[in-house]
Amino acid sequence: MVTIFVDSSGILALVDRDDPAHARVVEAFTLGRSEALATHAYVVVETLAVARRRFGPAVAADLIDRVLPAIEIAPVDATLHAAAIEAFRSTIESAVSLVDRTSFAFMRREAIQRAIALDVDFRTAGFETLPSEIP
Repeated sequence: MVTIFVDSSGILALVDRDDPAHARVVEAFTLGRSEALATHAYVVVETLAVARRRFGPAVAADLIDRVLPAIEIAPVDATLHAAAIEAFRSTIESAVSLVDRTSFAFMRREAIQRAIALDVDFRTAGFETLPSEIP
């Protein structure tokens, strides 16, 4: 089964009906019915913090109860963390976050090529994004 990575930008657009990419992200998430969805623990931490701050505790709770169970959430082990820190440090002047560096290292390790992400940095890192048009 093919796996699609899920970034916090994709999850947040899924719950934000006012997001310009909302409908396309909903469509991308329907691929999860035939393809596995995966992310890592740092994305979950980032997503829940932003969701609670931006949309309130009810939306964060809904993510925990209804969205996250549909996504396989991998722990960030010491090896993955070290690879992400090394990549982050070597590009410290870049705007790419440590969470995104962790995502790229995770995707490479797991041979995942596609991500539900609205972040152009995923494309710059060589991955395909869903939806394909990033607003």
